[in-house]
Amino acid sequence: MMQSGPPIPQQINLSHSILSGGTFIQNNQNNYNRSGERPGYARLLENVATAALHDSLDNVDPPKCHPNTRVAIMQCIIDWAVGMDPELSGKPILWLKGAAGAGKSAIARSVAERCSDERLLLGTFFFGAADSTRNHVGKLVATLSYQISVILPGFRDMVAAFIEDDPLIFGRSIKTQFSTLIIRPLSTVLANHSTILSTTPRLIIIDGLDECSAVNSQRDLLLTLQEVTNTTTLIRFLVCSRPESHLNSAFSLSRMAPILHYIFLDDDDYSASKDISVYLEDMFKQIKEGHVFKHTLQDPWPTPEMLETLVNKSSGQFIYAATVVRYVESHRHRPDQRLNAIFNLRPPFKDLPFMELDALYRLIISKAEDLPTVLDILAFSTLYEGFDVRDIEAILQLEQGSAEVMLADLHSIITISLGMVKFLHKSLADFLSEPQRSGDLYRDLSREQLSHVARIISIFSKAHCGQQTGHIYRLWSISSIFLRVLGDLWKNPDSMKADYVSSDILQAAQQFPIFEFIKPFLSYGRTKDWMLSGWEFIGLYIYYLYCIKDVCESTRLVYWEQIRGYCECVWAVLDDNWSSDWKAHFIYAYHHLLHDPCYRLPPKISYVHLHEDFSNIHVGTFGETILHVTGMNNRLGYYEDMVKISCDLIGSIKEEEIFAKSASFCLALLCDERYANLEDAGRIYGTDGHDRRKKREHPWHWHQMVSRAPSLGNRLALIACRKYWHPVYELRLTRIRKALQTIIPYHYNDIRVITMREYIKFYVNYYKSIPKTRRSAINDDGPQQWPLYIFLLDLLPHILPLSGRYEPLVTMCRKKCLSSLSQFWPKKSRRARRAIDSYLRRMDSQEGMET
Repeated sequence: MMQSGPPIPQQINLSHSILSGGTFIQNNQNNYNRSGERPGYARLLENVATAALHDSLDNVDPPKCHPNTRVAIMQCIIDWAVGMDPELSGKPILWLKGAAGAGKSAIARSVAERCSDERLLLGTFFFGAADSTRNHVGKLVATLSYQISVILPGFRDMVAAFIEDDPLIFGRSIKTQFSTLIIRPLSTVLANHSTILSTTPRLIIIDGLDECSAVNSQRDLLLTLQEVTNTTTLIRFLVCSRPESHLNSAFSLSRMAPILHYIFLDDDDYSASKDISVYLEDMFKQIKEGHVFKHTLQDPWPTPEMLETLVNKSSGQFIYAATVVRYVESHRHRPDQRLNAIFNLRPPFKDLPFMELDALYRLIISKAEDLPTVLDILAFSTLYEGFDVRDIEAILQLEQGSAEVMLADLHSIITISLGMVKFLHKSLADFLSEPQRSGDLYRDLSREQLSHVARIISIFSKAHCGQQTGHIYRLWSISSIFLRVLGDLWKNPDSMKADYVSSDILQAAQQFPIFEFIKPFLSYGRTKDWMLSGWEFIGLYIYYLYCIKDVCESTRLVYWEQIRGYCECVWAVLDDNWSSDWKAHFIYAYHHLLHDPCYRLPPKISYVHLHEDFSNIHVGTFGETILHVTGMNNRLGYYEDMVKISCDLIGSIKEEEIFAKSASFCLALLCDERYANLEDAGRIYGTDGHDRRKKREHPWHWHQMVSRAPSLGNRLALIACRKYWHPVYELRLTRIRKALQTIIPYHYNDIRVITMREYIKFYVNYYKSIPKTRRSAINDDGPQQWPLYIFLLDLLPHILPLSGRYEPLVTMCRKKCLSSLSQFWPKKSRRARRAIDSYLRRMDSQEGMET
């Protein structure tokens, strides 16, 4: 504040003013103007930006923290300012950074008011992009110097003298101004008044640095603050800004690191969501108590669910909650109707709810240099969560690393964390999704999604032959796109499926070389980088084609061409690479032939996924690819079409050969004594005492040599069944036969058989010793062998009648050597033996006809 003094005759010459030993010596009398002010001080006032003061009248309803909110973070700042935290005593600059609308200015203003009341504040400067008096650094030092002159006696005359010595000081660099108008006079005043040194205000607050119009000036100011703190310990600077890329770079300089402490408002350390909840509850309470239409409000209003949604949408940023409150509290409308407009429960009013917030989003996004590409990138985060930035670059055909550069100006509303683009404001996705809000920044997200599908198909179309320069790094990125499209297709009737097809997708699918794409997977497995994500892609791609195949004639043709190409590739690879591999033929026969309706497989053995149900059977790269594409439990819609095409492709002669080799695979396992795990069954039924050598020599005549073993189907035992992939088994006492008859919807491998003695032992020694949350009804210590065994016993009678002559199969059948494990399923074994006898008679008959 200005102080008047006695009039003194004017003297212009101040050239003999000097500083000596910390004492200011004036050889001539001071010069005062007509109003009693020194010319230097009057010139200082001319360069003050009054709107930049924290308590300026120029700011109508300036943002401040709501009572009982942001308490922890404000106390943290004040403790730092007064040196209460010894770990931060050597860090004189605190950077309070946060997303647009996080409440930085409100915190800065509230801290300024509290510090001013406690006589801790030296000065403040609040930048404002829309105010020409405070959107640059030109008036920063003068404004701070003026505030210090009001607080400290003697500072005012000292500054006035320096200005009179150098009338052009306000045209000099920011560094020179700081030295001349703040540091030198402040040091002199404090040196002359050592008694007030311990109680001297130390805090200077600079808010909204990112709103300074010149980026270079922002960087210069930060470097000046660094130099100031190196020359004096009298000042601490609180700098508030958005985390713009150039500011991140400046604060990351090696010279800044030792003196910098920062607080990131987007972290959860300061309970922003709790504070927003308190704020909303208090403000809605005020509306209910004082609004002119309060009598129209129901109780409760708003509902707890509404409040929770608003807090969640705020994403820790107060600007969203404050915008909602300002919109709802309008005295010209009913509050409940305005809130319903926020939730899209009624048409919006003429004044849209988020006009202020939308203007902020539009301003920030419009700064991007390559705006069309930036909008393409933002579409990914709007449509899908957790999308890798490298995958975005690959899909959009951008140079690696370019996306982060393009998004550098948007760090106040987005962040790139762990390689993923994330919105700091959840409401940003709403803004980009609604044309009424985003205007010329709007992108039709449905079209963007179809464009992504077409691009991915094209990328993998080129990837298999090395033409693709980029890479799709993460499987989830691919699946998230297709799963979203497939999810929408499931929800919509057939008449709406045309909305999920585009000419770009059809063109990409028509050019997709599925034969060449699938072949490496069948032959070599996932051995290259692109194959890792291509593996995820191919199953979703085929299923997508199936979902849209009935949209029009073009989609139908593309679907059948791609399915046929896949089937042709599988058969060609089997015939060329795996002609002597019984396992490969078995997998092919089971998944590509046996499910033809003409073979009439019983449901019990139709709903089996070999790799999932029998983890002890190693299917190899060929089998793994088939199982992946055909899907779980063979129930995907396109599965029957694959079976139909496969049956048409191979012809009857090749079909008999495939079934013969498949039967050879089954019989080889059924007769392999090494594979039979008698401990699984023997320990339950007490059959280990039988003469195993005699059983191996006469496996079909055990009933003549020893007492007949009890049938597995008639025994009463503990059965553990795991339902629907649930990790905990359901344990019940029942007969094995009943359990096996009701094995569907269970998988073979989801059945466990244990004795009462074993269960009690397990319960006493293990079950009681572990936390309840980790308990399981049975110790799952690996697959039992018998489920696969009975599956092959069930399946063999269905394969042998379809098998042609194959000498290794004929030889195995003539030996009649089922392993000893077959004794536990006498009925199933008899059916298998009858099928073998029937096959041998047929082969003998054919041989007789040929001779």
